[in-house]
Amino acid sequence: MSPDIKVFTLFSSSKGNCTYIKYGSDEILIDAGASATAIEASLSSLGSSLSKIKGILVTHEHSDHVKGLEVISKRFHVPVYMSEKSEALVSISAPTAADNAVLIDSGDELALGDIGVKVFETPHDSVKSLCFRIEMGNKTLGFATDLGHVSDSVQDAVFGADGVIIESNHDEAMLKSGPYPYYLKERILGKNGHLSNSSCAALLPALVRCGAKGIVLAHLSENNNTPFLAYRQSAEMLRSYGVKLSGEEFAADACLRVAEVKSPTELFI
Repeated sequence: MSPDIKVFTLFSSSKGNCTYIKYGSDEILIDAGASATAIEASLSSLGSSLSKIKGILVTHEHSDHVKGLEVISKRFHVPVYMSEKSEALVSISAPTAADNAVLIDSGDELALGDIGVKVFETPHDSVKSLCFRIEMGNKTLGFATDLGHVSDSVQDAVFGADGVIIESNHDEAMLKSGPYPYYLKERILGKNGHLSNSSCAALLPALVRCGAKGIVLAHLSENNNTPFLAYRQSAEMLRSYGVKLSGEEFAADACLRVAEVKSPTELFI
């Protein structure tokens, strides 16, 4: 990775999500689904602070993606980039964040300092769910979580990216045999729910063929998945296509990691 680029998931699970991106002197977050105190502590461990954040990109309005927005907005007045539909719901619980909102939609292209952002839609059961393609000099990050299936727009966001943060939410067998009520299982398994380990794994060989050198599996369910299961399914799929993974082969083709729930996990590009 270029010394000017840093990409870390800070929090990643069904209970809270936040990703940190730095390019040169510009720093942004994707989502703020943990408390402002927790996000500040995580950033501090990386030598940064919420006071340095130039903007927060919001994927959608669910609480595990926006719960820290109000306090952050009150303290730091950071621009919050989100869809109009998300803003309408966020404004109920986070009015200051809504006051700081910059409305975006799929198809938009933004410049946050030297960080370029292209906005895409994801198929998810929210009022509007977005994913992003982040451009940092000659490096590109594809970011897509909270998606029931890999739609054409998601492919546009992640294919050809140097690094990808992608959802690997649940193990289907664990979910189907677990304690969740039937309606919730059907929601998660549906076309607008969350991406399973198997669906995520099926996408990865194409990502590597298109140039991805670093992949982080994100937004794992704490009740219906384990890091071991998510990693194993994706790694086995990649190996079956002849992809050599760092830590397993001397001359690796790609680095595959699983995002930690509450501590920074670096994406290597």
